[in-house]
Amino acid sequence: MNEIMTEQLPLTIHISADLLAQFSKLNSVINKLEAQLNFHTLTANWYGDEEDILTIELYVESPESFDERKETITSTNQQDDVQVDFFSDDVLNYAKTRHSVCYIALTQSELSLLQEKPSLLADFLRIKLSKVLNLIADHYQLPTI
Repeated sequence: MNEIMTEQLPLTIHISADLLAQFSKLNSVINKLEAQLNFHTLTANWYGDEEDILTIELYVESPESFDERKETITSTNQQDDVQVDFFSDDVLNYAKTRHSVCYIALTQSELSLLQEKPSLLADFLRIKLSKVLNLIADHYQLPTI
């Protein structure tokens, strides 16, 4: 019997359309990175309680789409169970009890560098997203990856 895996991974990475249009290999880089980071968070025991799994959504944005997201999130009335944190100028975390939605901007200078040297894309994103995940780990008092 051939079963299709329909279970959602605890960590998902989304890319804004404008970034996908700029970097032809970005989708494959992100798919590989998503698998790698799910493995790292799993081995760091972030998902110990199967009944209460932490889910994380990372949104990698251009400076323009990040500003739009930031504007929308900060202008709406927040619910009591939601915590909004600016980890830095280019990272906004929107957290509920066991669910974190994090918006990460690629700054204009980072985009310029990546357009000049596209070979850096995979390593650059791996490092930047790992740093963000460690900030999320700190928020939930989890071991770093």
